[in-house]
Amino acid sequence: METFNHQDLFGSQSQYLAWREQKLKWLEQRPEVVEPIQLDTAARIQPAARQSILDTVNRFGFALYALPESLVADKRWLLQFGQQFGLNRLDSNLCADEDSITSLRVVASGQRKTYIPYSNRPINWHTDGYYNQEPQNIRAFILHCVSPAATGGENGLMDPELAYIRLRDTHPDYVRALAHPHVMSIPPNTEGGTEIRGWTAGPVFSRDPKTQRLHMRYTARQRNIKWLEDPLTQEAVACLREILHDANRDIVWHRLKAGEGVLSNNALHCRKGFDDSKERQRLYYRARYYDWITAE
Repeated sequence: METFNHQDLFGSQSQYLAWREQKLKWLEQRPEVVEPIQLDTAARIQPAARQSILDTVNRFGFALYALPESLVADKRWLLQFGQQFGLNRLDSNLCADEDSITSLRVVASGQRKTYIPYSNRPINWHTDGYYNQEPQNIRAFILHCVSPAATGGENGLMDPELAYIRLRDTHPDYVRALAHPHVMSIPPNTEGGTEIRGWTAGPVFSRDPKTQRLHMRYTARQRNIKWLEDPLTQEAVACLREILHDANRDIVWHRLKAGEGVLSNNALHCRKGFDDSKERQRLYYRARYYDWITAE
C-alpha cells in the first residue's frame, strides 16, 4: 500500500496537539442536551443569532436551530437561509426536487422508492454525498424538519473532527490508511440497465485543497462498498465503526420538531427508524452544498 504521512492532515505534530487540545476543551463545554438556537426569521437573521450559529458550527461541526413554523411554508426561504452562511453552490443529487432541495418523506412508488432515505427504515452512520468526488465533495448541509414522524426518527450527529481525533488517538496509522486516495470505492449506480453513475473512489480523510480543512467521506453501510483489503485498512475501518457505535460522549441525539433543523459542515449523522400515522407524516428538507459554512 502506498505510504501516506498522516501528520500532513494537520501539519506538524505540535500543531495537531494544540488543535486537538482546543477541540476537546470545547467538547467539555458542550451541554449534554444541545438546545436549538431560536431564530425569528430565516430571511435576515439577527447578527447575534447568526454569530451564535457560526461559533457553534466552528466548535462542534453543526448547530441546531428553530424557526417559527409559519415562516417556512415553502422552500424558498431555505436558499436565503443558507446564503447567510456562505452556502450558494447546491448539489443537485439524483432524487432532488427541481430546485435542487430534496424532500425526504416515505415514498411508495417511483425512482425514490428504491433508496433508504425515502423509507422509514433506519439509516446508518455516513457523511452526505460519500459517492461524490472533487470538486463535488459535499462540505455542508441543511436538514430541516417540516413535520416529524408520529414516532421515532431521531438523528445522531457527530463532528467528523472528533472522529478523526478518536481514530488517531487509537492508532495514528489508521488515519494514514484512511487517507489513501482509493481506500473506499462505491460501485456504479444503474437503473434499468443504464449506468447513472460510474465507480467512484476516494479517501475517508483528506484536506480541502482550497481551505486546508479536514474533509471526511464515509459510510458505515457494508453492502456495495469496497475497501482496500490490506490488514491495516481493515483494522482502521473496524475501529471507526466501533468509535461510532460507542462514542456516547461525542454524539448528540436529537429528534427534530417542526421548524427545527441542523446546519452542518457535513457532520457524521444517522437516523433511527420511524412510523408515520394518518395525522402525521415525516417530511424533511435537505440541501447539500459544495461550500463550507462561513461568515461571508
